[in-house]
This record gives sequence, C-alpha cells and structure tokens, in this order.
Amino acid sequence: MKALDTIQNKFDLWFEQISEKLDRLAPRERIMVIVMVIFLIVAGIGSALWYMHRAAENQQKRVNDLKDLVVWMQSNAVTMKPQDEMAMTSSDKIQRIAQSQGLSVASQQTGSQLQIVAQHQNYAVLANFLTQMAQMGLSIDKMELAKSEGQIKLTATVH
Repeated sequence: MKALDTIQNKFDLWFEQISEKLDRLAPRERIMVIVMVIFLIVAGIGSALWYMHRAAENQQKRVNDLKDLVVWMQSNAVTMKPQDEMAMTSSDKIQRIAQSQGLSVASQQTGSQLQIVAQHQNYAVLANFLTQMAQMGLSIDKMELAKSEGQIKLTATVH
C-alpha cells in the first residue's frame, strides 16, 4: 500500500508543478502548450500504430510468399527429375506421373509387365497421363478405356 501511495504522491506533485507552470503563462501561450502536447501525444500514438501496421503487412506479405512457395514446391516436386532417372523403376515412374496429374493409380506387377488401372472424369487428364508415361520411356503394350458412372476407366499394360 505504501508503494501505491508513494506513486500517487509523485503524480500529484508532478501535476501540481505542471499546473503552476501553466498558470504563469499567458492564456494564449497556455492554449498553445496544451494543443502542442495533445498533438504530440496523438502523433506518437499514430506513429506507433502506423509502424505496427506496416510490420503486420510485411509479415502478411511474407506469409503469402511462403504459401505460394509451398504450393509451387508441391505442384512441381513431382515433375522434377531425379539425378539418375534410370534408377527409378517403372512403378515409381508411373506413381510420380500419376501424382503430378492428381490421379490414383492401382498397379500390379506381372513378370516384366505392369498392369495399371486409373480413373478420372476427364479424358484429357488420362491422355496427358499416357503422354507423360511415354515421355518417361515407358511403352504401353495394351490399353483400354471404358466409361462407367461418369468416370473414364483406363486399363493399360506397361513395360
């Protein structure tokens, strides 16, 4: 309680000193001093708020840039080629291509051949999937497209 009383007494003393000094000034000067103090307080608070706003905008811009980078990395990670592409198996190549197209592919290994089944509602996506498989060096021995329940089903034998 003593600490609170001490602080209160210091504020009262400080307020009295300011009042005495303002009383010594002419009315015109007193108004100018009060207006100037109010202006400085408002300018200080406004400046602090402005700098916090700018800092928040910069952080938001940084977050958006990082989000864009993550999206770019997710979309391009699949298409980036490994150092030694020949080290990838046919199954790995097919899964990589399917992932880049957003397809879910079921595959079954039979000897040196791989039978794959993929479904999508858009023929262009499946055609692009087949084109990318050919670009990766996979050859398609047998292929069948069938439409069922609004989806196109691709069945292919690849080696």
